[in-house]
Amino acid sequence: MLLLLTLSCGAVTAQEEADDFYLYKLEGQEASAQRRIETDTMLFYRAMQSGGDLFGRITEYSFFHVDYARRGIYYADRPALIDGIEMRRANISVIRRLGVSEYGYAGLAGGAVMGGMAGADEFSTADGVPLGGGNVGAFFSGRGYLGGGRAALSALMRRGWSMSLYVAGRGGDDLYVDGVYTSAVDAGLRLTKETESGGSFAIVAAATVSERGLRSGSTDEAFTLTGDRLYNPSWGRQQGRERSGRVRREAVPFVMASYSSSPWHNTRIRVSAGGDWGQRRYGALGWYDAATPMPGNYRNLPSYFSSAEAAEAVAEAWRRGDERYTQIDWADLYSQNRMSPRGAVYAVDDRVERIARGEVAVLLEHDAGRGLTVSCGLRGRYDNTRRYKRMRDLLGAAYLEDIDYFLTDDDTYSNMLQNDLRNPSRRVAEGDRFAYDYALTERLAALQARLEYRSDRWYAECGLEAAGAQIFRRGYYEKELFAGSGSYGRSAVKTFTPYTAKVAAGYSVSARHYLSLGLMAAAVMPDADDMFLNAQYNNRMVDDPVLEKRYAAEAGYRFRSASADVSLTLFAAQTLDSRRTIRAYDDLSYLYCDVDVAGINIVRYGVEAAAEVRFTERLHGAFGLSAGRYRYGSNPLVSHYSDRDNAEVSMRSESYMNGCSVGGAPQLCATAELTYLDYRGWAFSCGAHAAAARYVDPSYVRRTERVARQASVSEEIYAEFMSQQRLNDAVTVDASASRWFYTRRGRIVVTLSVRNLLGTRDTVYGGYESSRIRRYTAGAQTVYRPLANIITYSYPRTYYCVVSWKF
Repeated sequence: MLLLLTLSCGAVTAQEEADDFYLYKLEGQEASAQRRIETDTMLFYRAMQSGGDLFGRITEYSFFHVDYARRGIYYADRPALIDGIEMRRANISVIRRLGVSEYGYAGLAGGAVMGGMAGADEFSTADGVPLGGGNVGAFFSGRGYLGGGRAALSALMRRGWSMSLYVAGRGGDDLYVDGVYTSAVDAGLRLTKETESGGSFAIVAAATVSERGLRSGSTDEAFTLTGDRLYNPSWGRQQGRERSGRVRREAVPFVMASYSSSPWHNTRIRVSAGGDWGQRRYGALGWYDAATPMPGNYRNLPSYFSSAEAAEAVAEAWRRGDERYTQIDWADLYSQNRMSPRGAVYAVDDRVERIARGEVAVLLEHDAGRGLTVSCGLRGRYDNTRRYKRMRDLLGAAYLEDIDYFLTDDDTYSNMLQNDLRNPSRRVAEGDRFAYDYALTERLAALQARLEYRSDRWYAECGLEAAGAQIFRRGYYEKELFAGSGSYGRSAVKTFTPYTAKVAAGYSVSARHYLSLGLMAAAVMPDADDMFLNAQYNNRMVDDPVLEKRYAAEAGYRFRSASADVSLTLFAAQTLDSRRTIRAYDDLSYLYCDVDVAGINIVRYGVEAAAEVRFTERLHGAFGLSAGRYRYGSNPLVSHYSDRDNAEVSMRSESYMNGCSVGGAPQLCATAELTYLDYRGWAFSCGAHAAAARYVDPSYVRRTERVARQASVSEEIYAEFMSQQRLNDAVTVDASASRWFYTRRGRIVVTLSVRNLLGTRDTVYGGYESSRIRRYTAGAQTVYRPLANIITYSYPRTYYCVVSWKF
């Protein structure tokens, strides 16, 4: 269940951020005309050395109709930084509106984060301030929310101060998917002061306070029965109104301060500090020693029933759209709570994350002459995430007893039910914490050194970062199963020494042609969540935790002229010794288990090509193509530990992942867009985007020798366990038109965009394999088969409209 929530929540987050970024594109689409100057002299050789991420810029808004991991690396692994301080990617759309400069790096370029091979988005407050002025606007979406408004203001103030302020709100129900809604406020502030000594001081703050009703994936069986590709099982009607069973609430402000100056000749220094402090809550329906109320669960679908009559009756109810079967039956949950003699059996709880992440960074750069720049830096990070459950709604019940309901029928452990041994048999009321309460802490201190050489034709750099890091858990509940230090207090502290080494070189063949090469070797600290068998209530670390190894190389070619910019990049990367821990029910041992997956190896290689072509002064084209192979390079080892006593259930069972494709990573992508700019006030664009060779995210558990070999009674069933579903090729066409009018006090801009212009409804956004397996009994024989994959379909034709006044 925990794995399912994590995967589905990640997909939803990607789609939400995509919509926010796309709105930013629409509001800035009416770009003014710019003429290119053709260069052929030595003065412009160096301009070729900083070409930016052309492919990323062209494709940034192209593949939001599918789960898209560029180069096979999940989007969250691409860091975003401002003045050297890392921030959540959710803040990017706010930060962009504050007038800071932005630079996008691809692959191994950039270098502010250890082990980075997904590029980076870096923002800087040191490159000037926006002039005075502002804009207000209103927008309509219908996807994720109905619409909203926003306002931005920039002003130059006295005594060297300048300010940028941004506020926006959006809300309403999704017009396409039932149960999905948004209520959110975005705010951003930038204050900058230029000192008399030539230095600059900046403060940047960004925050989004939001509540979102989320969408869940389901199986093909459910989509077929309902006849609705946008079917969402995570809502139901309560007293005639829609109520979501999956709601995410978030308020995590980001604040950063930096100071830059040149205290000595040819020397620059920047000191930055900042971080995130706030709370994220994921509300979900919980059931306690009761049947699952989720309609998409395999037990509630017709295929679960062995009786043909029962299966047909259930199928008919689904086809009729009977919401007692197809949606959450809130009235029934209240009724069962009223009849329960032991308090709530159903409730809505919040899985809370209290985030406290602080970071400091000091960078010193010195121009040593003859094109050589020497820089060094210090970086420190403290990350403490406290997690617990909080009761939101008892659904009419008076209380919930804080015990482990998974053990109530256990012959051995049913007398060890207390979640909090220091407050036994506590009755939980709405607003109380219960079930678990713990914190994961990461501490890191890093030293960086970098040499950079530039001449008219040559560019070379060498960088090294070495760090000391620690991870530990602190439990605030004493779980009866793991009494004493097994769950309460601080765990053992694990120390790591991660490092990153990068080298790069480039050569300007001429003012138009540039060649580059980059190499990286790194050892990266594992995620704190993957360091413990069950971090919710267990101080037990996994056996022999090691650093994840990363090796990468890329070679590039760039061409620039007055009529075109072209880039071509070959890339290859490998990660070794990755690790994941999963909590899942093991259908072979009939136990809830903590699953340790060790030795994950992923190989990624391919090519990216991009071009911006200026056919005429008014007609521009943007084209991108990527082809790659992103696959598992060996078989990891999977170990099962009983969640009730850490007993070994199955140790180091080989998982046949070798050759499986990375999920959510299209291995063939193409995009083409034409933009026509009539500088008297019109802009039109139309683009086509395609993604192919896509696969669902594979399951480590179901491919183990223990499951696929031992549980398969035939070669046909073995093939079911081993096969990986390929998703359909996805093609979408988008179009937009903008019109702007100049007035005495500014400019009014109206933009209309249509996504998925052709109205395609059968495009699968993404999906994943279930780790659960289905058990059938035929006489004396037991047959096991994998459960159906969970998938989500893309939206049909959607519309965006933006009206803004810039002054």
